[in-house]
Order: sequence, then structure tokens, then C-alpha cells
Amino acid sequence: MELQETWDLEGIFAGGSESPQFAGFLARLDEGLDTLAGQVAALGEEPGDWSAAVRDWQQRAAELGEAYSFVECLAAADTGDAVATALGGRLDAVEARLKAIEVEIDKHLLALSDQTWQHLLQQAPLAEVAFFLDRQRAMARHKMDPSRETLAETLAVNGYHAWGRMYDKLAGSLRASVTEDGQAAELSMGQLVHRLEDPDGAVRADAFRHLEQAWRGVQDLSAMALNSQAGFRQSLYAGRGWQSILWEPLHLNRLRPETLQAMWDAIAAKSTALLPYLEAKARLLNIDRMRWADLIAPVARSDSRFSYAAAADYIVERFAAFGGELGDFARHAFARRWIEGEGLGGGGGGGGASPRHAFARRWIEVEDRPGKAAGGFCTDLPLSRQTRIFMTYGGTFGGATTLAHELGHAYHAWLLRDRPYFATHYPMALAETASTFCETLIMDAALDAADGEQELTLLGNIGDEAVMMLMNLRSRFLFETAFFERRAQGPLTADELSALMVDAQREAYCGGLAEDGYHPLFWASKLHFYLTSMPFYNFPYVFGYLFSNGLSALARREGPGFAKAYAQLLEDTGSMTCEELAQRHLGEDLTGAAFWERAVDRVLEVVPRFTRAAQRLDAGTERS
Repeated sequence: MELQETWDLEGIFAGGSESPQFAGFLARLDEGLDTLAGQVAALGEEPGDWSAAVRDWQQRAAELGEAYSFVECLAAADTGDAVATALGGRLDAVEARLKAIEVEIDKHLLALSDQTWQHLLQQAPLAEVAFFLDRQRAMARHKMDPSRETLAETLAVNGYHAWGRMYDKLAGSLRASVTEDGQAAELSMGQLVHRLEDPDGAVRADAFRHLEQAWRGVQDLSAMALNSQAGFRQSLYAGRGWQSILWEPLHLNRLRPETLQAMWDAIAAKSTALLPYLEAKARLLNIDRMRWADLIAPVARSDSRFSYAAAADYIVERFAAFGGELGDFARHAFARRWIEGEGLGGGGGGGGASPRHAFARRWIEVEDRPGKAAGGFCTDLPLSRQTRIFMTYGGTFGGATTLAHELGHAYHAWLLRDRPYFATHYPMALAETASTFCETLIMDAALDAADGEQELTLLGNIGDEAVMMLMNLRSRFLFETAFFERRAQGPLTADELSALMVDAQREAYCGGLAEDGYHPLFWASKLHFYLTSMPFYNFPYVFGYLFSNGLSALARREGPGFAKAYAQLLEDTGSMTCEELAQRHLGEDLTGAAFWERAVDRVLEVVPRFTRAAQRLDAGTERS
């Protein structure tokens, strides 16, 4: 297939951040919000009025989602695009308007009797989004009175969200001065993080030193942002009467507290089983003990490269082998231009859309160039019925697995493309299920065909991910929990935040790193701590990782026939809680210990296999 390493945004809105088309779109969105506000003000108990209001509410929300995704792509592709940054601020203000209207909707929802409400939910189009609306009404009962909620949303634009935008700008513009081949060079934080994957320990140590040095230079500003955001949230929660800092993230992820506790209990009880992996990896790296700078280092020196074209072909092949429409979907997502006469069937979404409706050219941005944001993401464009995938492809198999991960997100969104917008909303915990499942498809296939040093490399990748999910992500959760407890007494200094971070890392890593091998400024360097759209942006990853491991085991047992059941499960993510989904599709109780203990045990199977492969390599033998 024809490939290009940059995506196409012109097909969404032509002209980039200066797009007249996009400016007109935003103007119409503003007008639409005026109309919606009038509709909501007139709401009573008439089914027709509610049907019209919900239809237009969904449309305005989808338009805002489209706009946010477009601006997110612009800002990530060029961190120096000041207009895109300003557009992000404008969209925050638009979102505040929509949220203020939703506060009024909440008021009308609460004014309805339960009997009237149940009658309304039987009417189209309310019936199609009954799950979403029921949760909206339930959430309204846990908020302040409408005038105070409106004020809070308005203040958040130039407070809570503004601190997040400031941090994004700070992180995107941060550079480190390094020497490359005798020449001075300026590297972004993302480029430095990539160097932590270098096989040369000296390169990794130098990159980590520059990372810490760069973030130390802005640690006080980062601390101001983090403290201010946390203070806003705590004040808001107090006004709403929310006793737990986890109330909102649990609600957003459709998880019960018992489920989260059961998951963390299983991880805490079994994490020490990862220590032999860290010790074996340290021996392969010829170091006494692992340090943060070594955690994602390759375990075998190899000059092999994996081109973007090779990655695309491999992903399409493995997705096709899984069954269903996953392979065809990936092939279209990679396509540089329209594939005439070819399309997907109705699929999980049931729409039977033509290729021109379902797909656009060049969905994926992978080019390695200065000025891009660090990290990767997949964002949905609900009106265009497309997605865009952003990453920097480094020419390794690890990059291919990241690409497969993001394509999993894209496939999930595509399955729901023909559902009403409010029925496409799935929590982050379940979003990570789809992405991790696709990543596992790639890793399992590669491992089945691997031998010798290649096997060791892949097992190292799997082991590194286990450490990331069960240790790194847990350290983030422990840090945030401790931080919010301390923040209730007042702001913390940068040094105090660093001390909390190291304490959390020591606990989560079970003391498995060298005493001077932790990352004190991780709290400053990690974007996830500063997100305002999803507080506690850590445990949903772990949930998705473990949940998808269970799905992967089931897929291996059942073969290609599982593809249809998998698609059906993903389709239900927009209309169920996590516990309901697991019970219906897997027959599992997520609030109990058994599911999580089995899931963690499956993850830990990599440890003895890795240590045996490492011993064989040390002995100079190949497996039989």
C-alpha cells in the first residue's frame, strides 16, 4: 500500500489553524448553542420538546468534539503554533457555554418525577441514549445548585483549564542543550525520552540527566500549576459534598470503588514477583541494579530496524489473521489515498457505510521531526466519522506496537460510528481495553515466531510493559492519592512533591531500583497529572491492560470466531458500566478478588520465560 508519514488535516478543515472554514464552523457552533439554550429554557414534560432538545444537544456536543480533535492535532503537530494554542482556549470557553446549558438541563431533569422520566426514556431519540441520560440525571443529584455550577464552569476556563494550557505550553517549548557528534543541538523532552531506549547506557544516563535538569529549571512553575489545579478540584468537590477525591474519576470510568480496590489489592500482593525480571534485566544490561533511566532500555543489542512500511504491513496481516473486519479497517487507516471499490461492510456499527463515508486518506502522523509534541494519541472526529493517530515512529518494533495500540482506539471508535453521539461515549478504562488488545495481537504473533535474541527482545518488551502497568502506573496512583491528601492542608513545594514521588515509586517498585535510581521530577514531566478532562489518569490504563489480557487469553482459545464477540463487547462499551460489561460478556465479577488475581498471574507468566531466555543467551545456547 502507499504510505506517507504525515497525516491529512485539510480534509477536515482546510487551512490549518488559520482556516476560514473552521472559523465559520465555530461561528455556527456558537449560534447553535444560542438555539439550544432557548430550547432548554422552554423544557417541561412534553416528549417532543425533550426529543428536539436532546437531538440538538448531541449535535452541539459532537461539533465541539470535532473542533477539539482538530485543534489537538494542530497543536501536537506543531508545538509552536500559537494560533492553535489560542484556539484551544477559545474551545474551553465554548465548552463552558455548553456545560452551563447542561446545568440547566440537569435542573429540568431533576424537576421531573421518576414516572415521567421513565416515560420520556421510552421516546425516540431518548431511548437510544437512555443509559447516558440516566447517568446524567444521577450525576445531577450529586452537584451544587445550577447557579453555582454555572459559575464554577465559567471560572474553570480561566483557572482550572488555563493552568493545564499553561503547562502544555511550558512542556512543549522546553528544550535541552546537548552535544551530538561534536555539534550543539537542542532537543525536546520527547526526543530525550526516546533516548532512554538507546542500548548504550551512557546515552541513557546523559538523556536522563538532561531531562531532570530541564524539568528542574521549571519545577516551581510546574508545582504552581499542579497545586492550583488540585486546589480548584478540592474546592469544587467540597461545594458538591463529594467526600472522596476518587468520586469523579470512578464515575467517569463507570467503576465501583470495590472494583478499583480489588484490582490494586491484587497488584500490591503480587508485584514482588516482577523483581526477578528487573534483576535479570539488570544483568543483561551489565549494571548492578536498575535505575529509572534503564527501565525501557532494550535487553539485547541489535541493529535491526523496522520501517514504517514494514510495520504497516505486519499490523494489517496480524489484524486480518484475528478475523472480522479489523484487518480491512487497519489497511484503510494506513492508505495514502482512496481505495476505490473497496470498503467494509456494516460491521459492528451496523451502518454499511461506503468507503467515502467511512474513511479518509492519511489518518496517521508518524514523522520524526522537531517541533512535534511528545507521546502519542488517537483522537476521534465524530462528525467526519474518522480518527487521527499521532506519534513519532522511531523505526523499531516497539513503535509498531504503539501504532497497533492507537489503531485499537481507532477501531473501537469506528465500530460505534453509526450510533447516536451520546451512545458512543465509553470510559477511558474500556477505551484502553481495545488498544491494549490490539497491541497484544502484535506482540503474541511476533513472540510465537521468535527465537534466540529476538525472543529475548520481545519478552523484554512484554516485561517492560508489565513493569509499566503494575509498578509505574501504580506509583502515579499512589503519588496522586498522597498529594491530594497533603494538598488539603495547603500547597506543596516542588521539593515536597519530589519527595512524595520518590516515596510512591519506592513502594510501587517494591524497592527494586537503585537507591539513587528513581525519578523525583516525574510529577513535573508527566502530562497526565495536569489533564483536566480526566482526573487520576492512571488506573484506567491498568484496568484496560488487565481486562484486555483476559480477552486475549479468550481469543487464543476460541480463534477467529472470537472476532464477532469482541466487536459486540466493544459496541456495548457505550451503554454499560465496566461491571455490567464483564458480567454480560465474560461472566466475571469485577468487584471480587478472583478475576484480578488471575489477570495479574497471566501477566506475570512473562517473568520465568524471560529469565530462562536470558540464561540461555548467557550460556550461548539456543532454545530447542
